Order: sequence, then structure tokens, then C-alpha cells
Amino acid sequence: MYKKIYIDKNMKQLISEDFKRILIDSSIPFDFTDELNIVDRNTLYLTNDKNRLSKNLINVFLLTNDYDFLDVKNAIFIKNIEDIANVIKNDVWKQWAQELQFLAQCSLAYSKDKFDRERSERIREIACEMLSFKYDLPLEKIKMDFAGEIGYQTPKVETRAAVIKDDKILLVKEQFDGKWALPGGYQDVNVSIRENVIKESSEEAGAVVNPIKVVAVLDYNRHHHVNFPYGMVKIFVLCEYITHSFNENTETLGADFFSLDELPELSITRTTKKQLEMCFECYKNPQNWDTIFD
Repeated sequence: MYKKIYIDKNMKQLISEDFKRILIDSSIPFDFTDELNIVDRNTLYLTNDKNRLSKNLINVFLLTNDYDFLDVKNAIFIKNIEDIANVIKNDVWKQWAQELQFLAQCSLAYSKDKFDRERSERIREIACEMLSFKYDLPLEKIKMDFAGEIGYQTPKVETRAAVIKDDKILLVKEQFDGKWALPGGYQDVNVSIRENVIKESSEEAGAVVNPIKVVAVLDYNRHHHVNFPYGMVKIFVLCEYITHSFNENTETLGADFFSLDELPELSITRTTKKQLEMCFECYKNPQNWDTIFD
């Protein structure tokens, strides 16, 4: 976790008492500053001005226009000021390991030089050792989960089915944690997005559905409280309900419909309430819905 946050003094009017409470609840000290030459380790600097980026601190840039990210380099981007809470919770140690792993894997994918490849293998191993030491997990498990792929590193793709009828949404009870989420999972390599949504709905909920609208394409790490090491793209698809009959399977314990005001405990690494609200908004007016994407 980051140890402190400096906030650009020019943003003072945007900092509400609720936002200050987020920082206080996260036990993160903060100061307003107009000084750009502060040197401090493991510290964030929040600004919304492209001309006031820090050269020494870790910049967090509040996007006013989506295209601003093209001009701003070496920054963590957020769209809502409250999203700083997710940034704060991310571990800088883990981010360093992720970047080392990414650079090493890219080098292994393209380098033909024997010595470059040997150095890249060692860098990748160091990244795994960092996470193993930090989180007290077996090195071999880290290597398998975190550094088990070859080729240029790209995000995982996950699809989630938003099946709504009578103002209730279909959720499945996960075997993993006993909590509830939208039916879905990783995209299979040999099927389309549409086919994957149909397959996952059938396997996890016993549901027959007709996908009709892409609700959103989201960056997992911007919308969940944990950070997925490879990166993940989540695709939400609004589906027409036809029928369902739940069958026991290895992934889910049950399936049922819930209204927004009577939700069960959600498996928030898979589905958040905000994402369900987004799906309901699309359901109310699918013809005029513009797909949301990060």
C-alpha cells in the first residue's frame, strides 16, 4: 500500500469531505501542495493538469477528457476522483513485479540472443520471487499462475451474461466462495464472444439465453478491489431470457433471479453492485444504450 498522497493544490475545490474520509479510512496521510519537486518513496501525487505532473512521485491523473491519456505519460489514470481508493490499495511491490514479468516475457518472445534470453529468464524469476516473498506463497505456484505463459503478454478476456426478466437479474452461486455473480468466465479460444456467453450461461446457470447487446467492455483492474496480474478485459452482454433449469456442476452451487434492492452477498472479485446497476440501465433502454468502454 502507498504510504502517502500529495494532492495538487489546484484541485482543492474538487476534494470533498467524503473524499477526505476515503483517505482517512484507508489510513493514508495526505497534503495539498503546489511543489512539483518533492522526493518521497512509495508516494502518490494526484493532479488533473497535464502541465503539473511530478518527475519524482507516482502520478495519478484524473481524466477530464478520455483522450488526455494520449498526452500524459507515466501516470495511473482514473476517471472519478473516488477511484483513488483502488489505486491506494494496490501494492507498489506487486506493480513492480508485474512490470518486470511483462518486460521479461516480451523479451523472451522476440529476442534471439542467447544471453539476452538468459537475463530475461532471470528477471522473470526475480519477479516471481518478489511475489512469493511478499505474499508468502510457494514459488512454484507463483511461477505457474503468474509466469506460465509464453509470447507477447496480453490481457485475459472474460465474458459475463446479464440475463434480466421481470426486473430481476440471474446470478449464480460460486463454488469457490459461496457468493453470487453473473454467469460467465474466461473466453474460450475456439468460440466467439456470443457463443461463450451462451455456453457459460448454460453450464453455470442451466440457462438458455439469446445475447442481444454488448453492455460494456471494462478493464478489470479499474473496477475491482484486487489487481489481476495479467490484466483482464471484462465483456458484459445483455441477454434475452428463454428458460433455465439449474444442474449441479463443478463451478456453481445454484442459480436464481434477484432484484437490485434484494441482492445476495456478491462475489466482488467477479461482479460488483455497480456493474449490476449498469446492466439494469442498459436493460431499460437497450436501443439507445451506448456501449461503455475504458
